[in-house]
Amino acid sequence: MKTCEMCGEPIPPHAPTCPYCESPQAVTASSARSGEAVRTVNIEVGMPTVAEALQRLQMQLARAQAEGVRLVRVIHGWGSNTGGRGKIRTAARRWLQQQLDERRIRALVLGDHYTHTSPEGRQFQRRHPALRISERTDRENPGICFVEL
Repeated sequence: MKTCEMCGEPIPPHAPTCPYCESPQAVTASSARSGEAVRTVNIEVGMPTVAEALQRLQMQLARAQAEGVRLVRVIHGWGSNTGGRGKIRTAARRWLQQQLDERRIRALVLGDHYTHTSPEGRQFQRRHPALRISERTDRENPGICFVEL
C-alpha cells in the first residue's frame, strides 16, 4: 500500500486515482518509461545568447519526450536590471506558444500565472501531483514555465 499524495489515505500501489478524494496519483517508475515525474531544464545557465537558449530548449524537450518524461519545468529567467529585459524569456515563451498552437506540446503554464488557488493551477496540480512538492517556490514565478509533453 502507498498513501495518497493529496489526502494521505492508504491506497493500492498502482492506483491511478485515490478512491477517497479522487485525486490523480503520480505515475510510478514501473508504469512509465521514466521514473522522473518532473524534469527541470535551465536554458539560461551560462549566459547563452537567445539562439543558444532556444536550441537548448528544443534539444532538452525532445530528449525529455524520448525518455518518457511528461512534464518539464523550464527555467528561462525573467531578465535583469542591467538591460537584459528578458530576451530569453520572451523568445522561449513565444516559441513554446507556437509549439502549443501547432499541437506539438499538450499544455503550457506560465510561472507568473501558476498558483494552487487559480483554476488553471489546481487542474495542473491534479494532473501532476509531483508539483505539490515545489509549489511554494514555483508559485507566481515569472522566471519559469511548465511544458506538458
